[in-house]
Amino acid sequence: MRSRLTIMTLLALCLALFSLGCTKQPRTTADIPRSLSPSYSIAVAPFTQPTSTSQLIVGEIPRDQGRIAPEMLPALDRTLRDVLLTETKRQYTFVPRHAPLPDKMRYHDSNQPQALPAWAAFAKSLKTDLLLVPQVLNWHPREGSRAGVTRPAHVRVEFFLINARQGTILDRSVYDVEQTSLTSNLLEIGDFLKRQAGWATADELAREGMVKAVKDMTL
Repeated sequence: MRSRLTIMTLLALCLALFSLGCTKQPRTTADIPRSLSPSYSIAVAPFTQPTSTSQLIVGEIPRDQGRIAPEMLPALDRTLRDVLLTETKRQYTFVPRHAPLPDKMRYHDSNQPQALPAWAAFAKSLKTDLLLVPQVLNWHPREGSRAGVTRPAHVRVEFFLINARQGTILDRSVYDVEQTSLTSNLLEIGDFLKRQAGWATADELAREGMVKAVKDMTL
């Protein structure tokens, strides 16, 4: 593990580059984020983890998929609720975890994603315009401490905004991050600073993914 002096020296060398990146402005009006209409009603499903291809909305199951303990999912629900209520200015309906969620249904064996129709039907049953479906695709906890690790946290979380009326995916956000050391990747200096110059937990990375989803979907 590199000494703190080495890290701080690298920080000083990279701050100028980082500040230049922060001053980038949208080049055209198409680059300016636009929010969803506040007239849309949005329901938020609890977090789930697809473990077979047929349970996917789109995409594929990661190789050597890390499984999150089921008892940890409610904590992610609470974090997402906090992010949505603090990062946006709209009202949400939060679906309780005991609801008959599509991920609990049995699908035929298949090498193709099959879950979108079930989630769309679920959205329509809620009488909402849009349904936000958060999913954990990969979950590897940090092994070690904030000061040093034997294995960094690695998280892949995906968010789908489903149009209940049309049964289609209106928007999608993907966050797939395995933290690396600053000395291995100087381009991550911004994230390094946000994480208080330490190794993040999987929960902290997941929260970053939630904040990213809010921005990606212009909620």
